Amino acid sequence: MNPWTDLGRVDLSDALLDRQIVGEDGTVVGKVDDLELRAEGGTYVVDALLVGPEALAERIGGPIGRLLHHIGRGFRAQAPQRIPLNAVRRIEPTVVVTTAVAQATDSPSEDWLRRRVIGRIPGAGRASR
Repeated sequence: MNPWTDLGRVDLSDALLDRQIVGEDGTVVGKVDDLELRAEGGTYVVDALLVGPEALAERIGGPIGRLLHHIGRGFRAQAPQRIPLNAVRRIEPTVVVTTAVAQATDSPSEDWLRRRVIGRIPGAGRASR
């Protein structure tokens, strides 16, 4: 299932980047940090969503990108986590992926942020997804 069929031109930065990714079962995966694209007939096609500080570092670049790259190395991130587009089930305010892909996508940085930062914000446990 391809959620982009018949959409024509889409502003990918608005449609995907920085959106929360969750599994169909509610498993929180992280945010869409970058996209993997391939050229096809003069246009670009999204092959996968990329998650993790390494992907975000590449997208941002400059000193902040270098800092994110360093942080990613601290979480033993070798490469961004790749979520194939065929695993995307719906695009709402969040990007919903299959439960199997959500549970298989390991994001140590997201886990750390959730435990050490977000979890300490008053009311964060009641936040809607």
